[in-house]
Amino acid sequence: MEFPADTRSITLEHMRAFIAVGHCRSFQKAGEQLCRSQSAVTQSVKKLEAHLNCTLVERGNGHTFGLTTAGQRILPELEDILQRFDAVLRAARQPELRGRITVGIPPSFSTVELQAAVARLLALNPDLQIGVISAMSADIDRMLADGSLDVALINQYRFDSSHAPEGIFEVLAQQPLHWASGGHMELAPTVPVPLATYSEGSPWRSATLEALNTAGRSYDFAYVSASYESLCSSVLAGFGITALPDWDMDGRFVILDGTCDLPPLPQVRTVLKTAATSPVLRQFCDFIMQLPFFKNLRPQA
Repeated sequence: MEFPADTRSITLEHMRAFIAVGHCRSFQKAGEQLCRSQSAVTQSVKKLEAHLNCTLVERGNGHTFGLTTAGQRILPELEDILQRFDAVLRAARQPELRGRITVGIPPSFSTVELQAAVARLLALNPDLQIGVISAMSADIDRMLADGSLDVALINQYRFDSSHAPEGIFEVLAQQPLHWASGGHMELAPTVPVPLATYSEGSPWRSATLEALNTAGRSYDFAYVSASYESLCSSVLAGFGITALPDWDMDGRFVILDGTCDLPPLPQVRTVLKTAATSPVLRQFCDFIMQLPFFKNLRPQA
């Protein structure tokens, strides 16, 4: 495949330097983080700017004022490239995965993210087979316990950390749950909340109903579905309001927290569990944990 000369000249070092400056807001601190001199980091960023023909970092009188609009736009894209590259290196350095792994995921999990990750993993490991079952978290937990699943991704709003002693347990993501709608709305306290929610077995549904019942707020089920896409479509079409974590929100939704006399919602999280461990399962779980989607959401210690 032919690449333009200017793009072939962009190195991982250029990208790592810019990403460090973007987060540290300082060439000196970025150099300390990368164990490089300040001048080396500065030169790497300048070369990247020259290759891209744009200014990425606002500078003046020896100070760094932050990223330009162009810098803010490409920072997450370059981070994603490096995270995926690092994932390929880890996979290449480890033994080839063989056998079959059955994974349970809740319907709210990003199927696009999972499909792309599985495709990359299978390309690196042709003797590996992966089966995916989508179900509500309560059902996934039961299937893991009865041996129907090897790996389970489970949503929680009551943070149960119990797992098999010989298994793996990791928190993948933790964020607040929000009230969301397809547009701005006014809802009198005496009017039942038109609720769009998941089917039974979803922690998001349980957290929502518990909050409404505790607050004594009446509600009607306006739309119930086991599908994330169907639920979102119903909310955007105006059927009702729902509860979603930050990672499921995008610019199409309006957050209603603190409005319409709606009660506060709890923190929620996604955890990874296995009932047993093996070199293959450990390597697969590490691959899932290092996905950019989860690395960006992982709670900081």
